[in-house]
Amino acid sequence: MGILLPIILVVGGLVAIFYFRPKTQNNITEMKFMQTKTISDLKNMFSQMESNGLGNEYREFVELKGNVFSKNETKTPFSCRNVAYCSSKLLQVTQTREVYTDSNGNRKEQITKHENTISDEKSSQNIELIDASSNETVVLEINGTGCKLDIPKTFDRFEPKDNLRNYRYFNSFSWNRFGAETLGFRMEEKTIDINQGLYVIGEAYKVGNEIHIGKPKDKNKPFIVTTKSEEEFVNTSTRKSMYLLVGGIASIIIGIVTMGSILGG
Repeated sequence: MGILLPIILVVGGLVAIFYFRPKTQNNITEMKFMQTKTISDLKNMFSQMESNGLGNEYREFVELKGNVFSKNETKTPFSCRNVAYCSSKLLQVTQTREVYTDSNGNRKEQITKHENTISDEKSSQNIELIDASSNETVVLEINGTGCKLDIPKTFDRFEPKDNLRNYRYFNSFSWNRFGAETLGFRMEEKTIDINQGLYVIGEAYKVGNEIHIGKPKDKNKPFIVTTKSEEEFVNTSTRKSMYLLVGGIASIIIGIVTMGSILGG
């Protein structure tokens, strides 16, 4: 076990530098050099491709900016707000007590808190994007595979058990299945508001009469839906790339030093 930890540190550092960092940098490059298309541009492009006989076979990697258009609003489970999309998580917070004897023979009590995920739910419907160029929309397949959905956490609250009756969500809960060690629950929500501005990069393709944006067939290209502006997202990704490099180097150095200490000692 002693030698395993430094090996994990070295391997983790290498993965951060040579796998995750290049993927992040690739996304940054795509965003910086892509030209934003409008929905009207997409409609015209697909009409032209259909007239050329390509029909539903044509796909193109695109960058879009617009606002959420949601035909069916959803209500958040904890804050009870109407939104276009919600990802929610409920965590049970428990506390355990352990009595132990320290090196001096003294009996002590250690209290440890744990969080267990009870539910992790996402809105089932896809959302649509609209912009000023057209009254028509495109469908964003945010529930599909490979979508990097970057949306803000809009609700994060811990409530003791005694306060939970104030939330309609807990009315149907059977409290018998939760032991006395349960302190309460932590509730989280990540949401996309109605008419929220979005920045999107993904592959456009036809599904029937609709244009969808989803994961590109090229695995090296990203599918990103974010509530940040293009500039904000690029800056965030640039900082992430730097952290991966610095953290990876630090992890490798610590791993090598630790390994040398173990082997030399």
